[in-house]
Order: sequence, then C-alpha cells, then structure tokens
Amino acid sequence: MVRRVLTAPLYGLALGVLSLVGLVQLVVVFVVGHAGMPPPTVPIRWARWLPNLCRRLVGRWSGTPVPVPYRPPPPKPEPDADGWYRDEDQLYSTPWIALFKRQWDWLMQDPATLRDHGWTLLNPVVGGVPALLPAGLIAAGAWRPLPFGVLLVAAGFALGPAVMRWQAWWTPVLLAPTGRTGRTRAWAWTAPRVMAVVRLASTVGTAVAGLGLAALHVLAIVPTFLLWWPEVTLVSRRVVQRRRDELARWTGLDVPEPYLPEPEPPTPEADGTYRLRRPLVTVLYRSAEELRQAQRRQWTVRDPAAWRDLVWLLVNPLLVVVPAAVPLALVGYGFVGLLWVAAWAQLVRLFVPYDSWFAWTALTDLVPALGVVPGPLSPLVGLVATAAGLALAPLALLAYAWVSRLLLAPTKAAVLARRVDRLTETRADASDAQAAELRRIERDLHDGAQAHWVAMGMRLGVVEQLIDRDPEAAKNLVVQAQQSSVNALQELRELIRGIHPPVLAERGLPDAIRALAMDSPLDVEVRIDLPGRAEAPIEVGVYFSVQELLTNAAKHAEAVTAEIDIAHRDGVLRVEVADDGRGGADPRNGTGLRGVQRRIATFDGTLSLRSPQGGPTSVILEIPCALSLPRTSTSSETG
Repeated sequence: MVRRVLTAPLYGLALGVLSLVGLVQLVVVFVVGHAGMPPPTVPIRWARWLPNLCRRLVGRWSGTPVPVPYRPPPPKPEPDADGWYRDEDQLYSTPWIALFKRQWDWLMQDPATLRDHGWTLLNPVVGGVPALLPAGLIAAGAWRPLPFGVLLVAAGFALGPAVMRWQAWWTPVLLAPTGRTGRTRAWAWTAPRVMAVVRLASTVGTAVAGLGLAALHVLAIVPTFLLWWPEVTLVSRRVVQRRRDELARWTGLDVPEPYLPEPEPPTPEADGTYRLRRPLVTVLYRSAEELRQAQRRQWTVRDPAAWRDLVWLLVNPLLVVVPAAVPLALVGYGFVGLLWVAAWAQLVRLFVPYDSWFAWTALTDLVPALGVVPGPLSPLVGLVATAAGLALAPLALLAYAWVSRLLLAPTKAAVLARRVDRLTETRADASDAQAAELRRIERDLHDGAQAHWVAMGMRLGVVEQLIDRDPEAAKNLVVQAQQSSVNALQELRELIRGIHPPVLAERGLPDAIRALAMDSPLDVEVRIDLPGRAEAPIEVGVYFSVQELLTNAAKHAEAVTAEIDIAHRDGVLRVEVADDGRGGADPRNGTGLRGVQRRIATFDGTLSLRSPQGGPTSVILEIPCALSLPRTSTSSETG
C-alpha cells in the first residue's frame, strides 16, 4: 500500500509526459502522411508504438491489462503463374503497389486506427492533466511555506492511487479491443464527425498545394512549354480523379469521370506518312511519334474537362475554405483554445499565478453576449463549441462535394458522347455474340439432332430391306430408330431451353430465378421485389447471367452459400449475386464474367464487381428498363 502511494505520482508523471509526446506525434503523422514520402502507411504504423507503450505501462502499474486490439496484418502479395501481382481486379508488375493497397485497406478498415488517433488527441486533457496533477501538487508543495506546502505534498501522494485508477478506466475506453468496450452511441456519433473534421483540414491543405499544379498548368499553355501540356494535363487528371474518388467515398456523392477517350494510335498512309485531319487543314507527319504528340495536344485542347479541371484547381481553395471555416474554427478554438488550454492552465497555475481564462476574451469579442458567462465555465463553452463544430463538419463536407461536383462531373454533352461510344461498342459486341450464338445453334443441330435423324433414316432403310427376310432384325432396328427420334427430340428441347427457358416464358423471372436457386448445389437465398415484368430479352439476359454467376460461385469460388437480390428502383433493374467463396474473381481470367458483361451490355447495362482475395464476392448488374404488367412479387426464400 505504501509503495503504491509513493510510486503513483511518478507513474502519473511518466504518463503525463507521454500524453504530450502523443500530441506532437499526431501532428508529425498528419504532416508526414500528406507529404507523399514515405507512403502514409509508414507513419500510421509507426505511430502505434505510443499507444502500445501506454497499454503496457497502465496494465503493469494499475494491475488491469489492456489487450492489443489491432487486426493481423495482410499477407505479402504472391505472384501469379504469369509473374503479375494481383490486388482484387488490378494487376501489377511489382509487389509494392499491391502491398501498399493491402496495408492501406488494413489500416483504414481497422477501427483501432481511428481509436488510437482519438485517444492521442484526447489523452493530453482527459489523461495527461490528471496524471500530472499528483506530481504537480508535490512539486508545488515543496516550494510553499509550512503548513500549506505539507498539505499540498500530502494531497499529491494521496491523490496518486486515485489517478492510477482513473488511468486504468480511461485507457481501455479507446485503446482496448472494440468487442470489449462496445460501440457506444457517443462513439458512433463522434467517430464519423471527427473524420469529417480531419478530411476538411486535409482538403484545405491539399487545395492550397494544388495551386502550384494549377500554376504549372497555366505555364504549360505558353507556346515555349506547349510540349509539356499533355503531360501536365495527365498529372492534373490523376490529382483531380483522386479527389473525385475521395468525395464519393466520404459523402456517397458519385462524381463520374468526364474525360474524352484518348485518341487511337496512328496508322500510316500508303506513302508512309501520317495525317492529322483538322477542320480546315490536314497536316502531314513523317513519324508516328510526331503525330502522337500532335494528337494528344489536340485531344487536350478539345476536351472541356481539361479546362474545367484547371478552373477547379484555381478555385478549389476558396471552395473548401468557405464551408470548412466555421466547423474548423469551432473545433479548433473550442477544443484547443478553451477546453485544452483551460485544463492545462489550471495545472500551470500551481506554479505561476496568472489569469488562466485569457482564451475566453477572443470568443467574447466575437460573440459579446457570451461575456455574461463566468470565465471558469470556458471549458464547458469549449465543449459545446467543439460539439457544434463536429455536428457541422459532415454538412460542410457534403456542401463542398456538391459544389465541386458542378465542375468535376461530366456535362450532359459528355455523358451523351460517352453513352454513344458505349452503345456503339456494345452494339458491335452484341452482333458478335449473336453471330457466335447462331454458329453454336447450327453446330448443335448439325452434331446432335441432325446426326440422330440421319441414323434413324439409315436404320429405316435397312428395315425396308430386312422386313421380308428377317422380321425380327427389322423389329430391333425399328426400336433403335425410335430411340434415335427420342434422343433427337430431347436434344431439340435442350437447345430450345438454352435459347429461351420455358419456365421463364411461363412463370416469369422471379420463379425462374427460384428454380435456378433450387437446382444450384449452393445454399441460395433469394430476395425479389419486382412490381412487374421486364421485356423478354432482358429477362433472358438476367436469367442466364445469374445462372453463370451461380455456376462460377460453385465451380471456381468454392462457395457454400449465395444470395440473390433483385429489385427495380428509379427505372433500373438491379441484380446482386453475392457468395462466400474464396474471391479473386476477374473478368480477364475467363471465368464467365466477361460473357456476363457482354450479355447485359447489349441492354446498356453495367457490371460492378468486388471480389478481394479470400472473399466474399459481390457482383451487381444494373440494367435501365421499364416494367409492365404491374403485380406484386415480393419474396424472400432459400433454395
């Protein structure tokens, strides 16, 4: 007991100093993580040393162990048989990018990462000030005259064990595994809003840095540097596209890519020259490289999205500062200027007498009505201001996304042009698929039913010769001919079923999908919500697409269960097929997904795939169409 009382102030002093180190570390991680070198996964992983050290120290000194909550790191990528490294649906020639993406997903999807940063930010106030209080009282008492100094020293030693019990409670709140502490309502409300504040601050920094890229973009327009223009434009596109992806991930507001396709590689004329046709003149080039550079410059100039990217880079700092100013100011001034400073100021006042409510004056100058609130209540006002800033942060981020979307989204003309290009491509694919299907039907008829009919005709010819001489042999041949006719009829039925399944024509898509689920070797759950029927060709395409996806799940993914979800919303038929297989599906591997893509592309449909290594796999088909014959067909069953 005596040892605990004597050592507790020293333990608290060590934890208080570490809390200040954590605050410095948090700033370093934020700056280094946005610098680009090294990759942001390095400082985030490095920063885990401090929470781990505090877990061990608090567990050892308080007698309450704090388990480590981190998920195990991902395995290093292994090359495929062809030497390429795979990450979901992307292939890389070296393992570094695939390893970075795996580590980034591992860190970002681990709840302990955000909880570590939250603890590092809050610990200087919630844990650091109480931890330093016993040592501060003892140090202050050593400088004060008797008997007041003795009382301060005694209070410091007496408070030490209570402070360590506080540390034993506070440290696991954020640093223990989430399964132990649970996901409280406060954490569920706070975590996404803290992330919104961090993203706003990060966006402000990158927007200011983007002005340098915009200046380089403008400089490349000068005739002297005109050859750099396409390269600078491509760099700008990567930066802007990253922001599109971030806005979609942060706010759910999808910003499609607006760029025109890059020109096709040049083909030489009969005389070996290359021609670039322009509205008023045709220019001849003697080498393919010269024509390629001219094509790229023309492509850059004519693409409206390139100019809109430049405008966005120039105005982006203003776009983000306007909505972000209020929440960042409230959180920064409320948490740091009032709550954080006020807590530490009280500790410092043990040694230096001064007015610790100085931070209050800035806010009262801004809002005079707050001058009637007593100064000692500034931590409470800081807490309210912080909560208000956190509440406004998601709205500010969404407002920034909406405004940015006006410049970064494709125009109606660009959408129409891309749609025409896509329809042209899918039309050619549909023609090829139709020709291949006709050849398959012709081959099946030739090798199947026709062969049976030929054999049946030959047997009947022999029967005609044997019917008088050997009636018994003729009878056997008639039986064989009859069996050939049965086989030919069966193959014709199978062929017709492959063209248009009878169950689909008779009972509609919902019952046809349920029949597929019952015939599948997987345990399939079916959910269908269709207020009517789509056109027959679309139903056929969906039927065979689902059939192919279930076959892939059973044959290639080694899945056990699958889920089929079909619904019609806002003029789009949405079909999702998910399985618990091993994942790693890729349309380029010949697993049938490419065929599904071509099948639904005929109807201007799209296929979205998510299939990480280890599973699960989710395939979403979206086909724009209208339904007819309204009726209720809502069900959920297991096949």
